[in-house]
Amino acid sequence: MKTPVIVISGFLGSGKTTLLLKLIQEVHRRGIKPAILMNELGRQDVDGHILSQATDGLIMEKLLDGCICCSKKSEISNAITTLLSQSPDVILIELTGVANPEEVVDEMAEPGLLNEVFLQRIITVIDAENVLEYNSIFSSDKQLVHTLRRQIEVADIVIVNKRDLINDSHLSKVVKLVEKHNDKARIFTTIQTQVDFIPLLDGLQPLNLPAKKSSPFNMLSRHSHHNDGHKQNHTSFSRIQTVYIPLQQNMPLSLRRIEKFLKSWGNQILRAKGYVSVNSSSEILLIQFAGKQIQWEPSSYKGPQYIVIIGFNLDSVTLMEAWG
Repeated sequence: MKTPVIVISGFLGSGKTTLLLKLIQEVHRRGIKPAILMNELGRQDVDGHILSQATDGLIMEKLLDGCICCSKKSEISNAITTLLSQSPDVILIELTGVANPEEVVDEMAEPGLLNEVFLQRIITVIDAENVLEYNSIFSSDKQLVHTLRRQIEVADIVIVNKRDLINDSHLSKVVKLVEKHNDKARIFTTIQTQVDFIPLLDGLQPLNLPAKKSSPFNMLSRHSHHNDGHKQNHTSFSRIQTVYIPLQQNMPLSLRRIEKFLKSWGNQILRAKGYVSVNSSSEILLIQFAGKQIQWEPSSYKGPQYIVIIGFNLDSVTLMEAWG
């Protein structure tokens, strides 16, 4: 029996990991056994730690320091095969923010996986606050603009997240943008990716139950590659850089300093995350920065403190010097 795969895509900071965590909790509640494939651009596994902290005994493989659609593509098959050895009921794949879901679908159609897995659906999460600005911000990187558009075009479900940060007029424009590129996807507007799980998990069940037949809408053929140029070299993604900033241990930083630093780079810093001790406290907090928003959350993390910054046209040397 083939194992269903759900792919979660969306640009940096849209809310993919938040959604994934909720999906994991929901499938556990239903008695469904998930396996997770995580992909991060940087070497530090921030999101993987978040998931492990929230869920005990999670079956997970991680592809770090590269995009699953290019430098890490050759590792997809081995990672999925490793997950399958644990007999999961479903595989949930979270892509990096600059990944085209089609590339993962292509890999699933290779002989080694074709008879082992099938694509259940692609879910794309959109940052409603910032998505309308992407074309202008990334105008110098046509390949990135193309990839972000394809994330919408190939989705079965589009989650327009961060509804609470925009007004009704802005929301209407975002929905029209989605419908322009994909008039077949189901669209949900959410706050913190709080969504009805029924359409997202429809068709999933423990493997000891009879499997439902997949509809043609969710078959690999629907998401087949159309040779539209994505298999070019990913030279444009050299403009997306990941910078790792190690922090001195036992030296809490000023929360205000960190927030001021991240916001001072404007649109160049797309995403930042890490574990930091702030304001003379021994407690280590998880920092999440995306778009114009910064969140601080309690964490059980005990390792070395750091911040990972992902930016567009960002000079890593200049950034490190500015950090001081």
